Amino acid sequence: MKVRCLYDKGGALRPYEYEPLSKDMMGRFGVTGYSEYGGLTIGQEYLVMGLIIFQIYQAYLIDDNGFISACPCQLFEITDSKLDSNWHFRLIERDEDIYPFVQAVFGYYELCFDKKTYENLIVEKDEESQRIYFRRKIELEKELKEQQ
Repeated sequence: MKVRCLYDKGGALRPYEYEPLSKDMMGRFGVTGYSEYGGLTIGQEYLVMGLIIFQIYQAYLIDDNGFISACPCQLFEITDSKLDSNWHFRLIERDEDIYPFVQAVFGYYELCFDKKTYENLIVEKDEESQRIYFRRKIELEKELKEQQ
């Protein structure tokens, strides 16, 4: 799946809030109307490496210039909706540290089956988890090129 960034500010998420909020209030996406998604480039196309189902919204697992993040899907438009045939799915269990914040994940094998991968990638910025992410991304990019 590929997406193109349309917005990089929290204000773009205001139409998707459950109720009207002033620009300085924190909304369900965890940002204010003034917040900026510094790791995003408007107009840039991103290869989606995972889909994170949070308790109150969905996010794409992407990277920009080596910075891995999970960004609300409302900031993007889908440019290629094909999902990788090697994607997996996992529901998050109640005993996991990221529950109930994260409900489920779709994506590459380690993201779904190593219970610490999401936390290691996004919170801890763990080097080994990042290496695995980028290795899987290179494999996917190679596969996509061969399909063309």
